[in-house]
Amino acid sequence: MGKAISTAVTERSGCERRVTVTSIGTATPGQAASIAIGLGVPVQRVMAALYRAPTILVDGLQPEIAHRMAELLRDVGCEACVEDEAAPPPAKEPLFDVALHITDTGRHSAITESLGTFLGIDAGGAARLIAQQPGVVLGQVSGATVAALRERLGDGADLLASDPDTATYDVFLGDGDAASRTRLLGQLRRRGHTPLAERGCLLTGLDRAAADAIWAAHHRVAALRVINRDFLRFDVVLTGGAPTPEALATLASVAGIPETVLPRLFEALPITVIEALPNEALAGTMTALAQANLEVRADLMTFLHLGVEVTSAPSRSRLARTLSVLGAEAEGLSARPLPIRLPYLMPELQARLLREALAAQGIEAMLFEAAEAA
Repeated sequence: MGKAISTAVTERSGCERRVTVTSIGTATPGQAASIAIGLGVPVQRVMAALYRAPTILVDGLQPEIAHRMAELLRDVGCEACVEDEAAPPPAKEPLFDVALHITDTGRHSAITESLGTFLGIDAGGAARLIAQQPGVVLGQVSGATVAALRERLGDGADLLASDPDTATYDVFLGDGDAASRTRLLGQLRRRGHTPLAERGCLLTGLDRAAADAIWAAHHRVAALRVINRDFLRFDVVLTGGAPTPEALATLASVAGIPETVLPRLFEALPITVIEALPNEALAGTMTALAQANLEVRADLMTFLHLGVEVTSAPSRSRLARTLSVLGAEAEGLSARPLPIRLPYLMPELQARLLREALAAQGIEAMLFEAAEAA
């Protein structure tokens, strides 16, 4: 970025200016070191300004130097302005944690590449962040940063932002050895908690202090998850009801289902009508459907594992080759008559990506839940 700009001020003139970063814009954290060198300020200060904008980057500047600084920031894509040092500082805003859910697996590569660039990591690292459900990719960033990331990722990427200080937390326990589970449950009880079950959702409705205390004490338990409830997502399943005009109209408006498809839903119950609905929208959605005399349930899908069933393939050799390339082959699998099920379950996103990759080779597959595998 060229020669550093000196920010030294030897004497206050009464007309000092400050440079405020208002958004990360199209800049990347990877450019922070270059920005810092060019502006002659610490790298950590630049990083904080990028992610937590609007925030003051540097003050006490002569007008000419301040404008040159702002111009350098704009050159790398930041949104920045020069203000009178006596002006009120930017209002303090909440800082958010951010989770990402991919709705269009066809854009998975483009989304992970864009996210990686935004975070200053490679696409593989970005993909691993998304795959670790509920897909938290950023922490303690401003609303301006959330907006910049949303614009950069484009269609097929659904972002949820939550203020961790005011959020509600739930505690989940996955499968693990019985001794560890018994020890954890006993320790939770001694701390005054009453577990709801021995696995799955153990505790609900915790504030951040209580959630942090549990995580600090038990984070070494591999199957334990303490999750911000704002990041939970649910599939809404239609289980009963009649295709009355009111019911059909409600399904069309709430679930966005085409009118031509609506009557056939009731011939295939139970059937998922809304996928990956954020927790924030769950209560209102369930109420609207129930008021239309529809019977529905909400299935937590954040930790969902799915199986893949291959239903048709152009040739067995292509099926065998494709499964091998994707690392999904099992001994003798491709020689069995169709339909065939892969002998393992995988995280929901991974299963959708596998189905997408198979479809690209002309191989049709469907997904099924663990309960259907029995």
